[in-house]
Amino acid sequence: MQRIDSITRNKLFDDLFTVDNRIYTMEKEILIFEEYIQEKGLKHSQKREYILRTFLNTKKHVSAEDLFHLIRQEYPEVGFTTVYRTLKLILSSGLGEMVDFDDGVRRYERKLGREYHAHFICTKCGSNFEVFDENIKNLSAQLSQKSNFTPQKHRLEIFGLCNECS
Repeated sequence: MQRIDSITRNKLFDDLFTVDNRIYTMEKEILIFEEYIQEKGLKHSQKREYILRTFLNTKKHVSAEDLFHLIRQEYPEVGFTTVYRTLKLILSSGLGEMVDFDDGVRRYERKLGREYHAHFICTKCGSNFEVFDENIKNLSAQLSQKSNFTPQKHRLEIFGLCNECS
């Protein structure tokens, strides 16, 4: 199991991680994104690539505003609209997805290689963390097979009280 804590520039995802015996790198994700924007008739830009790299390097679920502030630290001329539109492209390319912790804030997370995990959300203080466990994938497959169901998307969010609030 792995617990994801707060987002800082010092705590970034490793560029390399293993999923289902395949190795994905950030460069692979960038290629996926580049192919996607080319299919959409859009041009490559350094701003988009920087926004993508920053998003892929975040360890925490980020809002569009969080991502904007991270971008502005290194690339002050990038506007919020550019960040938001690029974030929408990241989501539609399949490299990210929105998560909702019932607090009115839309957050986003890296998707590729992170399909089977659970979000634990404290209903009192709002803290959250992720758990990556192969059993989530196994149970999902077993229940789907038993129910003769073909899943297309998976989301597991558990709401309760964290150690500090219970």
